[in-house]
Amino acid sequence: MPLAARGRRVTQVLHLGGARPRPGYGGLLEEPVEIIVVDPLESDLPMLEAVAASGDFRMTSVVQEAGGPLAQWFDSQRIPEFDDLASVTRLIPGVLVLFLGTGLPGAEVMQTAAAHGLSVLSRDSAARLIMTVDQVAGAESSPDVINRYRRLVEDYFPTSRTASTSVKLAACLTEATTLWRAQGGMILTGVTGGGSLAMTAQRGFEMSRDMTIPIEPLSALGRCFTRGRNETADEAGAAELLPGLSPACAALLAIKTGSSVKGMLLLWSGSPGAFKNEDLPAMSLFAHYIAMLLEVDELSERLCENLITDPLTGLHNRRQFDHRLRQEMLRANRYTLNLSLVVFDIDNLEAYNTACGQMLGNLALSDIASIMLKGTREVDFVARIGGDEFAALLPETNRLGALRVADRLRSEVASYPFPMPEDGASASLTLSAGIANFPSSRGTEAELLARAHRALDLAKKEGPDTIKLWDDKLENAT
Repeated sequence: MPLAARGRRVTQVLHLGGARPRPGYGGLLEEPVEIIVVDPLESDLPMLEAVAASGDFRMTSVVQEAGGPLAQWFDSQRIPEFDDLASVTRLIPGVLVLFLGTGLPGAEVMQTAAAHGLSVLSRDSAARLIMTVDQVAGAESSPDVINRYRRLVEDYFPTSRTASTSVKLAACLTEATTLWRAQGGMILTGVTGGGSLAMTAQRGFEMSRDMTIPIEPLSALGRCFTRGRNETADEAGAAELLPGLSPACAALLAIKTGSSVKGMLLLWSGSPGAFKNEDLPAMSLFAHYIAMLLEVDELSERLCENLITDPLTGLHNRRQFDHRLRQEMLRANRYTLNLSLVVFDIDNLEAYNTACGQMLGNLALSDIASIMLKGTREVDFVARIGGDEFAALLPETNRLGALRVADRLRSEVASYPFPMPEDGASASLTLSAGIANFPSSRGTEAELLARAHRALDLAKKEGPDTIKLWDDKLENAT
């Protein structure tokens, strides 16, 4: 009898909406997320059935020994089977590798994933990501919890490179504090070596990012972190919850990956009884999401993401840009196609960093990267190629089309409200850009890049917020 016909109930899958990571470019696309399953166990069948029933995820391949325990089920789903990950026919950035084997993924899986820009998820992370509606406590009585969780995942998909982990954590904390009308909240993670917690994200309370909090085993924080127990605390239990913070009520939720507690989600209120024990199961959904973010981050580090992407912005790095530029130039030459290259420079980033600090400067870079991704097509290639320099490769785009794209991105950045510290005001950052086009300027990919840079230099000489298009006259001017 086929495994799929053993009478298992396929539960309703929590639909995450239409927004999806744009494969390879960190944007959003209304398509299911592709999943490659590696080393599944028979006990994983309920979760795999949920994946198959979902419109949000699509299994494209399975890697397992020939005739493995679920071979018959995968065959019934028409999912092709491969002996190893490297032999899978569709390995493109943005595809998820769902590793279901025991222990950590092997070297072959890690190296192949790193080489192709794949994201790896463990069984626990996948279970949280593919969480079913009937697994979400209080779903029927708390539709706002589900709606806000959906929006959180749509806007900040865990494996998407559209935003950094710090931005995703801050978004999660904002949703949780807003939903339960908390006065403030904080995400705390364990410090290597144990014995203390570090602040990872905060809202409604100012604490130095460098400050660590000793874990007192008998305190509410200690019980939550050492025992992995979710609880609420009244005024007495929340006394001096953090240095300088003694709220009337608090909720503490353990952030777990498997059986390990990585940290906690902390919410507090000045109103006694603001949080009830019956709130904890729904609140834990957000702790699950944080755990998934942290686990994806750890796996990304093991996969040497820095070989493929810039860790700050999530864009492709200079190595990947050079490789793609060579490919696109070969293609444009062979088929006599247009290829435009735009090089952007942030005009006043150094002054912004001086005024606002490095942390806000890094967030500004991440925001600019997001603007560029959202303002370009799926076939375009956006990369960070220097400290404050970005590049956009625009295949089959002529000079006028490239000028329109560059001007739109320039305008969106100029009008974006980049934050200033403390007073809540906003500051302006602007872009200058240089454009070079093939076949208007023939030559190698290095010459195309050099011409775009020369156009950028002239744009910056004319003043900030300026775009220059390379041509023979500019060549003579330099």
